Amino acid sequence: MVVNSLRLIVILLLFLTLNNIGFAAPQLLLFTDKVKSSLGRPIRAELYGLSLNTKITEVNLERLNVNFGVVTEYVINDTRDDRWPDKKIQILKLKLYPRRSGSIQIPSLSANNIVSKKQTIQITKGKTGEPTLYFSTQSPYNRQQVIVLVSVLSSEANSRLTIKERQTMNGVDSTPLHFKRFKNNNGTYRLQIGWGISALKSGELKLNFPPVEYSVSGVSRKQFYLPIRKIKVKPLPAYLPATIPVGKITVHSNLLPKYFLKTDSFSYWDIKISGQLNNAYSLPPILRQIKSSKQIQFLPSNTVRSANATEDNMVSTAHYSIPFKALKSGFLTLPDIKIQYFDPESGKIITFIHQIQSVFVLSVFWRSLIIIVCGLLLIFIFIKGRGHWQRLKLSKLYRKQALNLLQYNDSIKYIRQATQLLAEAERWPKNITVSQWAEFWQDKYKVDSRFENLINQLSSLLYSSDKDIDIKKISQQMLALVNNRIKR
Repeated sequence: MVVNSLRLIVILLLFLTLNNIGFAAPQLLLFTDKVKSSLGRPIRAELYGLSLNTKITEVNLERLNVNFGVVTEYVINDTRDDRWPDKKIQILKLKLYPRRSGSIQIPSLSANNIVSKKQTIQITKGKTGEPTLYFSTQSPYNRQQVIVLVSVLSSEANSRLTIKERQTMNGVDSTPLHFKRFKNNNGTYRLQIGWGISALKSGELKLNFPPVEYSVSGVSRKQFYLPIRKIKVKPLPAYLPATIPVGKITVHSNLLPKYFLKTDSFSYWDIKISGQLNNAYSLPPILRQIKSSKQIQFLPSNTVRSANATEDNMVSTAHYSIPFKALKSGFLTLPDIKIQYFDPESGKIITFIHQIQSVFVLSVFWRSLIIIVCGLLLIFIFIKGRGHWQRLKLSKLYRKQALNLLQYNDSIKYIRQATQLLAEAERWPKNITVSQWAEFWQDKYKVDSRFENLINQLSSLLYSSDKDIDIKKISQQMLALVNNRIKR
């Protein structure tokens, strides 16, 4: 009897112990506030850890990142809940932003072999549609710049996209580009933003981009977490120096002053080197190629490097302002600048030489001498020009007086005076005869067959008493001759 009683007591104790162990078994439970949502809108989730032997913050959320952008809001440690009395509860509150539309599964999460249940969420595209991604290349070289553009459609004229974070992705250096808005023919708008990225290592890389915020009139409406993309980064050739830039390089330079330089005075050589690189310090160094010589002395330069983003590009620039002194007069040739870069399109090293045009240099002595000579030459030209202008002015006056005599007088005396005035206007000898005047006129101007008859009649009037000649007609013929003169 006693033995049977002891057996019952042992069985009862074992039952109670096993029951308590089952009641206190650890659990992971995930609750969501909705089972349907749209892109850019968050799903609020709460991960409950019941009687866990580890902190809930140590639960690996990496599996969520495949389909969701995960934002941890806050953690509640060691709380109680009436649903699970006598259990130690931890709560991890999350925001889950879907990366794509369609049916998306929230995977099971685990901690110390404790696993939560899978869930399925339905995601629609919404009014803005699904963001589209554009890559300038899918297989870049190491350190090659890749432009990544994100486009979203919107019906709001005052909508825009922004990237709040400048984030260094895994193995990639990235710089946000500027926002740009395009108006479509149907009245909608295409919003664009992006990054200039550059891989820091070769191999397959996963790109987990920062969220893109969609706002209207400054009010945030959505946050787009883009799908994780993979790119294959090709290694650079082994023979390539580590300092050589990857991408096209351009060089522009000019001198200040541009044309004539003075010896022993400061001039400046401005050099601008640009390339589609994320880092301006990756541009090729040039200062060691610029050395002083017997003709020129270079002084320490001022260098400014910058990386400038635009709407669809990323350009790095190095601006050198190099002071120098020219030491001798004559043509000055500045040093050539050798530039090398690796061209991703051809897969080859490109080498080119930048040359600036030679410039003329003069000392103070030669400058002063040239200024004096030029001054004297200008004075000479002025005097000659002034005399020529006065002669032209006087010739115009004589010709005008001659035309007045021919037009308003019909006396042979005034006709003769008119020929003398015309001779002075042409700077012919004074007091020439009518025949001589006719020879000079015929040598300079074109005449017709009536000219000889006109001169004969004019001579007859001057040197004979022939009264049958119409003086008024001769005067009119002379007037027409002067007004219609044409040089040979």
